[in-house]
Amino acid sequence: MNVQKIDPILEEHIQVDGHDKKELLYNWIEQLLLEFDINAMVYASYHITIAHDDPTSFKLRGKVRGEKYDRGKHGAKTEVKGVTYHLMTIEEDAKEAKIRFILDL
Repeated sequence: MNVQKIDPILEEHIQVDGHDKKELLYNWIEQLLLEFDINAMVYASYHITIAHDDPTSFKLRGKVRGEKYDRGKHGAKTEVKGVTYHLMTIEEDAKEAKIRFILDL
């Protein structure tokens, strides 16, 4: 899919929870995949906040902007079936976080 052709004309709010950061990441990606599968939405802009109010709960709140998927405009490659925990990593330092995950195709 050509992400650069997505116009951020619709704004939505997506919320997920997790007991740790990996579960939070998994749930976030899973929710984005569901938005595509159920509502045919694709996104180009993300504003995310993460709250960690207690030791066993993380909350991700995201404001996303995009539009309805159009195969002619956005193109298509391989269908994503789901996300997996296999080899998932989250590396953080004071300036940035780097994540790695594998999608099932």
